[in-house]
Amino acid sequence: MRPWEHPTPASRAIQNMSGKSQASTFVYPALGSRYDLWFLRMSGSGLGNCFYNYFQAVALAERCNARVIVPPWFSVKIGPMLRGQSGKRFYLGMFKPYRGDVGGLRKLWILLSRYWRRNVVEVDGSRPAALEQGALNVVTVNNKFTFDGLYPHRDAIRQRILGIVNDPLPPDHCWGRGKFIAVHVRMGEFAQVSDTKLITGGMDNVRIPLSWYVNLVRKLRACYPQMPIFIFSDGKEHELMPLLEMGANLYRSGSDMTDLLAMSAASILVGSNSTYSRWAVFLGDMPSIWVKREVQEEKPSGADTPILYVPIDATDPALWPDLRSPLEE
Repeated sequence: MRPWEHPTPASRAIQNMSGKSQASTFVYPALGSRYDLWFLRMSGSGLGNCFYNYFQAVALAERCNARVIVPPWFSVKIGPMLRGQSGKRFYLGMFKPYRGDVGGLRKLWILLSRYWRRNVVEVDGSRPAALEQGALNVVTVNNKFTFDGLYPHRDAIRQRILGIVNDPLPPDHCWGRGKFIAVHVRMGEFAQVSDTKLITGGMDNVRIPLSWYVNLVRKLRACYPQMPIFIFSDGKEHELMPLLEMGANLYRSGSDMTDLLAMSAASILVGSNSTYSRWAVFLGDMPSIWVKREVQEEKPSGADTPILYVPIDATDPALWPDLRSPLEE
């Protein structure tokens, strides 16, 4: 049975004969929010952070033969509206239940009937997490978001994402083999700071200076002239003009999920200090470039996939030693 695929009737029969059926064990991924109302979240986490909770919960469910309860992707937040962002990050209607997952009235009944006997499972990457058999297991991820335990299941995660997404797929979608370079510029609620040590020191939710992206785009255009460059950003067009004036194209599909899948198709990706970027690289497993920090984040790509950390003040970044496009390999 492939990871996270719902058991077939035959496999359930075998489990019942052996006395090891876990049909009454459920997993509810707590996606992160101020208030989780089961069918919507108030001030909920963004898509990248939600995916950590969701796929860690799904991985646990697979290992323990448990049923996944559909989480509330719909998130009500006013921040993106107040900032006038193009994407409001509601995620309403973006996803549908994966085959075999529990939703609708059955979901409501399980959450109501087992709420006071729920088992909270925290995943922090420092120790193996385990489910309580026969219980409602609410899975949450600690402040340390981690891909630990997910690398072996990259293909299954890709399959599940394509199985739950309702929003349109990018044309000719592939994983990490598209003939273009993706640059993710995160702005939105990320603070703009003058002291770059706050960025390189690992402070969360701060913007990387646009000059860092400009220097990288200039170098990438010189090294890979045959590859178009697409900018993925929640910033306004006038804020991104220094990149667009260099010949880069702004990619906006109108869907955060479609944009993420488009990023995951790039042959090279320049990431921001965002979990959204890391998920695009995890899914695409392509060579990637990140700002150099005192303590680097967990590597989202495979062990043999090139990854480059560029100092924030590098005006002429040195890229991979052979300067060959991954497309030529």
